[in-house]
Amino acid sequence: MVILWRLMLGHLLADFTFQSNFINAWKRKSIWGMLAHCAMHPVAYIAFTYPYLNEMWVDTPWIRLQGWTCILLIFFLHFIEDEWRVFTIFKFKLADNFLYFAWDQVIHYAVIFMFFPVRMGDSALWVPEKWPVLACLFIMVTHFSTVFIYFLEKDLFAGYFPDFDEKYLTMAERLVLALCFLLPGWWFMPVVGVWVGNMAYLRHKRLMDFSWFSFYAGGTLAALCGWGARLVYYS
Repeated sequence: MVILWRLMLGHLLADFTFQSNFINAWKRKSIWGMLAHCAMHPVAYIAFTYPYLNEMWVDTPWIRLQGWTCILLIFFLHFIEDEWRVFTIFKFKLADNFLYFAWDQVIHYAVIFMFFPVRMGDSALWVPEKWPVLACLFIMVTHFSTVFIYFLEKDLFAGYFPDFDEKYLTMAERLVLALCFLLPGWWFMPVVGVWVGNMAYLRHKRLMDFSWFSFYAGGTLAALCGWGARLVYYS
């Protein structure tokens, strides 16, 4: 599970935090853009799993693969999946909707699960290290939630991708809400209530003119991730 969480963190960073609007547009126009995007993944994986790369991640009677080989295979399969997504969207003039987004992520996580090592003693512990799990949750609060909410809102209400100011203001609001859950004892509860009230006030006064869907969906995701982070942090 140590390697799994580190791979998950690498995927979230490369697929969301490091994937700027420029990279997202470039990968849809050029194979070089796709290669640039996909190359971010093995870089992140290697950075987080470097101490384990010489170990056998896949060790069965039929096949044995070191960490280096597994990362190269994950990179290759990620490239194939992303190219397939772009090809089908443009070839058949399909909408890049929430279902495409969800399917794409399911495939990527399934590929990661194919190659992470499962060992007795390690697999029984779901959270062997806290920091990569917490990092995953806070990326989900920020960049992942932005894309997740955008696809849902676009499909349901013809919403638009937030501009620079709205994107980072909503991420900051969600991040603060999630961080409130890490306060010690039960003091976090009134603080969470105060912050949610502040978010609602700012939206009501149109000081932050976000859609109602973005407000409620973002707040819900931030609260869920914040509660998950609390369980991990204080476990």
